[in-house]
Amino acid sequence: MPCLEISMPKTDEDTRARLATRLTDAFAESTPFDADIFGIRFHEYEYGKAASGGKICDYSDQRPYLHMLLYIPRISRTAKQSIVDTFTKAFTETLGMPEWKPVIHICEHPYDNVGVMGGLLSDMFDECAGKEFYYDLPKD
Repeated sequence: MPCLEISMPKTDEDTRARLATRLTDAFAESTPFDADIFGIRFHEYEYGKAASGGKICDYSDQRPYLHMLLYIPRISRTAKQSIVDTFTKAFTETLGMPEWKPVIHICEHPYDNVGVMGGLLSDMFDECAGKEFYYDLPKD
C-alpha cells in the first residue's frame, strides 16, 4: 500500500496532525488511490541531529534536512509531477516555511514486491494479481 516517510525537525502534535491531513489530501488528489489506504510515518530529529550542505542543522541561517520517501505502485509521470507539487505546497504551507522545500524520492514497486496480511499483495487481491509492472512507462 502507498506510504510516506518524512524526515524533518521535531514539531508538535498539532502540526503533525495538520501535515497528515494535508499530505493525505494531496496524495488522493494526485493519484488514483483512495486516501484511506495511505500511511505516513514521521521521522523527527532534534536540533543538531542532522546535517545539510556539510553543516549541522541549527536552523539559524539554513534550510534543515527535509526528506520525503514515497513508496507507491507504478504511476504516470504526470501523477509524479502532481505529487511533488502538492506535497511541497502542503508541507511548506502547513509549516509556514516557504523556503523549507523537502527532497521527495518516489520509490515505485510492483504489487508482487509488497507483503500484506502474510502474503504478497498480488496474491491477496484479485485486482492486483493481473497488473503488469515490469515495463517502461511512456512520459505520460
